[in-house]
Amino acid sequence: MLLYETLDKIVKRNPNKKAVICGKESCTYSQLSDRMNLWAETLLSLGIKRGDRVALFMKNRVELVQLYFACFRIGAIAVPLNTRYRTPETIYAVTQSGSKILIASSELFAVVENIHASIPSLKHIFIIDEGSTHQSASWNEAVNDSRSQVRFPHISISDPAIIIYTSGSTGRPKGAVHTHYSLYHHILNKTKSQEIDQHEIGLAGTQISHIAGFAGIMLPTLSIGGTFVMVREFNPAGYIRCLKKYKPTNIVLLPTELLEVLEHPNAKDADFSHIRNMMIAGDKVPHHTYELFRKQAGFDLTEGCGMTECEGYCIQPKHEKKKPGSIGKPISGVQVRLVDENFKDVPDGKTGEIVLKSKALIKEYWNNPEETHKVFINGWFRTGDVAYRDTDGYYHFVSRIKEIIIRGGSNITPGEVEDVLDDHPKVELSGVVGFPDEHYGNIVGAFIVPKYGMPPPTIEELSAFVSKSLAQYKVPEKWIFVKSLPRNPVGKIDRRKLHESSQRLINQ
Repeated sequence: MLLYETLDKIVKRNPNKKAVICGKESCTYSQLSDRMNLWAETLLSLGIKRGDRVALFMKNRVELVQLYFACFRIGAIAVPLNTRYRTPETIYAVTQSGSKILIASSELFAVVENIHASIPSLKHIFIIDEGSTHQSASWNEAVNDSRSQVRFPHISISDPAIIIYTSGSTGRPKGAVHTHYSLYHHILNKTKSQEIDQHEIGLAGTQISHIAGFAGIMLPTLSIGGTFVMVREFNPAGYIRCLKKYKPTNIVLLPTELLEVLEHPNAKDADFSHIRNMMIAGDKVPHHTYELFRKQAGFDLTEGCGMTECEGYCIQPKHEKKKPGSIGKPISGVQVRLVDENFKDVPDGKTGEIVLKSKALIKEYWNNPEETHKVFINGWFRTGDVAYRDTDGYYHFVSRIKEIIIRGGSNITPGEVEDVLDDHPKVELSGVVGFPDEHYGNIVGAFIVPKYGMPPPTIEELSAFVSKSLAQYKVPEKWIFVKSLPRNPVGKIDRRKLHESSQRLINQ
């Protein structure tokens, strides 16, 4: 089924139900459908054809959902840009995707205002906000000037629907191409695994320009006829108010966001009583986050694992025991294997690379056959994630392949060291990377964020604490105390910047 057809189905059944809510703005399913068709006509009148790319640069808002579906309606490819992008990053993504038009919000417009000359494919830049006083093209004026009664093109389910750029933690961001087919099968997998129905109220704390907000909660909620709520931009106080006001049944959050909610002065007002699906993914979940949530909510949170190329591939089973620290079992519709460097399966308890097979996987990386060829091996997708499976069939994320620290021939995963450090009562968060060393090749270095309001830990007590749980060669030999850890555009710890910091320290 095509993505816009899932919307048509709900309109026939329940046209006046609230479909999307963001702050003071909202729309019903009927209004969403009407705006989809009107803006699809506008895109066609501007010369956008099936397969053309439309860049979208705005924070969460009702209009962004409407623009997504307008693109889906005519077979255009939506290209959501990360809202944290600066001008060079925006130029790269718009150029690499070959986008013909860019629609931005006024608050982000300064980033893209003067990029026309740098991008040959770009024909128009529009501002989405009504009443904007900026002297540039208004999207609403373009809508008013568009021709009506245009004929919508025929679309194939194998057509690309969206290009989402990866976080670029190991190099230039790659444009992950999801088709109507892959996204529809993702919807099927998600609704079956999480038992989502038309009574669902999904609350997104992340931006829907990212895969978690877009495919993890927006598409499944709207495809089943639920109500999709999103915050314009995450902040713990505002999110707590949304929990209380909308009583969501389905949540997707980053671990850092959940921790900010649980440690906020108003945390007691956070109402988790209506939650049926509490999904935490995108980075490691510290042990004390599990404990704080259980104390606040009275039940265990659900951890999972996914990536831009396949939004969710593992999740803690809904009706089986929860294992804190585990990413769970393969989601419905996804096959998972753990393989060694020769692509041979590894036994339970041994680490291996996670490889996937699913109809919900991306088709390719946009205009990047070399990287596409690297990740697809005989129909299996190489994630670059290292994990092990226990005897109960639960998977445990260990690290990224490129993050392994090799000290004197012994492999050390940053995550296992961070798990121990994060349990120290004076540590808020840690980030572990390898430091170059002439003798061992690499040694373990730890960036430490001390817990606010407490005396900072000493190196001696941290070393002794880690030594109680890990072999001596895994104990950090370099210690750096910082106020915060760098984050990449999707909120994960930016290990590339940690490596850059370690290199600077070595060179000093």
